[in-house]
Formats: sequence, structure tokens, C-alpha cells
Amino acid sequence: MCRLLGYCARDAASLADLMGDQGLRGFTALSSLHGDGWGMAWYDEAEPVIRKSSRRAEGEPEYEKLAWQPLGDLGLVHLRWATPGLPVADHNSHPFRYGPYVLAHNGAIHPQDRLGELLPAQWEQRLTGTTDSERYFLHLMWRLGERDGDMIAAITDTTADIEERYGPNSLNAILLTPDTMYAISWHDPARVPAPQLRARGYADRPDEIACYFDLSYRATADSVVVASSGWPMPGWTPLPPGNVLVADRCSPRARIVPLRGNSPLAG
Repeated sequence: MCRLLGYCARDAASLADLMGDQGLRGFTALSSLHGDGWGMAWYDEAEPVIRKSSRRAEGEPEYEKLAWQPLGDLGLVHLRWATPGLPVADHNSHPFRYGPYVLAHNGAIHPQDRLGELLPAQWEQRLTGTTDSERYFLHLMWRLGERDGDMIAAITDTTADIEERYGPNSLNAILLTPDTMYAISWHDPARVPAPQLRARGYADRPDEIACYFDLSYRATADSVVVASSGWPMPGWTPLPPGNVLVADRCSPRARIVPLRGNSPLAG
């Protein structure tokens, strides 16, 4: 389980610019629990740039340096809490890249011993690591080709197929293309990992456990930012499960698109 943050801005902006000093520090502090590494992605024109580390974000100089730089107008941040049994290593760190596309995921797909069934054989061979998250991403890329580039249809197909064949607790993700940010809200409140959260310091925070998988967003005239829960977010708007927030790079406004025909979790 992890924490996600995605942004689409009118001009190049730093995380500190987009979130304010206090907001940035509040989000980064979530790495005290989600301390199995961090990753950032942004675009240099149409080319994605990715930085990853297997260290905890808070207190790491490179993370601090990047968080205060205006890296670009479209990007994401991922704080990792590794699924038990999956190694903490660069090849398993988010975000993942396929061509011009980048994705970071929050959640787990069970059973883990059947993950090899998720992809066609030729796509399984494209894996660089061992995570369910990278398989989720490659499944989505496969479906994108099958759907002739219709991203919402590809997301719908992918989440529906995984829900039918597996037991995911969350398929929340930030997906970037050179032109657009997609924030996927798909999670099952009944599958929040409450025992693990209580063991990691949330025992006296039942409300935070209940909303652990929630995503919210803040839209202004100049930017759209979407992020996971766990830090103060006054004025942010919830992104309900079963929906995708879409923000286009040329005009960063939030559009909420339902996943067509998908999951009873949508309502």
C-alpha cells in the first residue's frame, strides 16, 4: 500500500508551489509509514523523466531538492509501502514506464501466487520487476492497444477484468501520458488493511483507517492536484470510487468520468 500524488498545472511548478510548504511537508511525512522508497515522474516536453529511490522520502536530500524545483507542468509522486513478500528494490519501485506512459499504483492484487495469469505471455515477458502494480500497468497498456487508444475504455476493461478474476483491495493509480493526467479511483472500503495499519501506529485513528484508500483533489484556475489521504486536506474534494479524474495538459481543469459499466463499488 502506498501514497499517491498527481498534478497538472498551467506552467512548470514545484510541489511546494502546488501544495504550499505545510501541505508538502504533511504529505511527505506520510513516508514515516510508507517508507519503502519514493518515486517522481514529470515530462520534458513529451519525454517522461523518472527518479526513484528505495529510501524513505522524508529527510532524503534528493527528494527535498526535487520537491522544491519546478520540474514540469505534469507529474506524480509515489511513497511506497511494499506489499509483503515483494522486495524493496529499484526494479519494483514506482512509477513504472511504458513508452511515453507512466503509472504509480496504491493497493494490492490477491492472490499474489496467481499474478502470472494476469497478462498474455508476450506481455508478461516485458516485466522488469515482480510487482502486481507493474502487471496492472502492462495489462492497461495491452488493453489500450485493443481499444485503439481509448484510455477510459482501457481503464474500464482492466479494472473490471482484475475485479472479476482477483481480489484487489485498491486499483487507485495516477497514470500520465504526454498530454493528460488520469487519476483512477477504484477501491473497496471493506478491504482496507486495518490490522496492518493498527500495527503501524493507527490504532487510535479509526477514521483515518476507514478512509485510507480515499483520493481527493483540489482544482484552481492554474492547476489540478490529486492525492491520497492521511494528511490535512481542508477544502479538497473527494474523488468517489468508480471514477477517473482527467486533466489535460493544455488546459488543466478537472473532469470526472465514470468507469462505464464497471464495479458495484462505483455506487
